[in-house]
Amino acid sequence: MSATLGTLLRELQPDWKVVAFERLGDVAEESSNAWNNAGTGHAALCELNYMPEGKDGALDPAKAIGINEQFQLSRQLWSTLVDRGVLDAPTTFINSTPHMTFVRGQKDVDYLRHRYEVLK
Repeated sequence: MSATLGTLLRELQPDWKVVAFERLGDVAEESSNAWNNAGTGHAALCELNYMPEGKDGALDPAKAIGINEQFQLSRQLWSTLVDRGVLDAPTTFINSTPHMTFVRGQKDVDYLRHRYEVLK
């Protein structure tokens, strides 16, 4: 997220000097592993917390769809920066990772099926 913000600021204010400091030993160690994806770009369609079941059993996909739309806009930004030569080939900074949702118990399986039907 810091890199994206820095890039946007640089695009908007090319005369500004933008410096990012990493507090850990390497880039994105706090967020880029299999168990903690905070701050990573994702489509938001597998994260159950973006679509909690209401007390009446209804599922509102608005948050998941909104986050997905933001991710698609990020992809457009990255694509434009690649086309302009600001960024190298996407393979140098995008790492696709398979994603799945795991639930246990009939209640959660039913929720996941319902969620799938709402999102498809």
